[in-house]
Amino acid sequence: MLKKRYKVVLFDMDGTVDNTDPMILEAMNRLYDQYRNGNRTPKEEVMYFSGPPIRETLLKEFPNQDIDFMFKKFSEVSYELYATHTFPYPNSKEVLLELKRDGFKLGIVTNKLHWLTEYALKCIGLENIFEIIVGYDDVSNPKPHQEGIEKALDYFNLSKEEAIYIGDNVSDYLTASNAKVDSILVNWGPRKLPDELKPTYKINSYLDLKGVLYEEI
Repeated sequence: MLKKRYKVVLFDMDGTVDNTDPMILEAMNRLYDQYRNGNRTPKEEVMYFSGPPIRETLLKEFPNQDIDFMFKKFSEVSYELYATHTFPYPNSKEVLLELKRDGFKLGIVTNKLHWLTEYALKCIGLENIFEIIVGYDDVSNPKPHQEGIEKALDYFNLSKEEAIYIGDNVSDYLTASNAKVDSILVNWGPRKLPDELKPTYKINSYLDLKGVLYEEI
């Protein structure tokens, strides 16, 4: 007989629910070509732009440009690319729907804007699965601050002991640690995770998720 280890499962967005790596690479290359004279940051480095707030990345990548202007341009370019350059991960929809049917509370805590998270979910056919989205514009302190997780737990009226947070990078690990909730790091992305990170669990696919969230009694 199986018993659920947690009541609420919270997810990062980019790199965890939505594969946005192709979109981010194409969007950044277009901006490099137009606003940095074609001086492109190598793909291996761009892959690590998924996670931190995009404004911070744009400020670093385009120090000679107005940050509000660059954020507007990135938003325009990336919105155009979402429908063709973002993808769900294998088995994600089937597993998420099964978790939902089993009574897990599902939510997203992300550094992506709220409306853009909703749009991204629609693009990959995962809309109407998550009960709450806590986006960049829903908090005063973005990840890795714990505010987003705490806001989601307040919404569900559940404790930290009843929650687990799933992500794909160092920022996600720190977010869970700061919130004092259990964590899962996924290994299906291109970002190498430091060996010193010690999440509660590591998984290689969505199918592995079920083995983590249930225990035999």
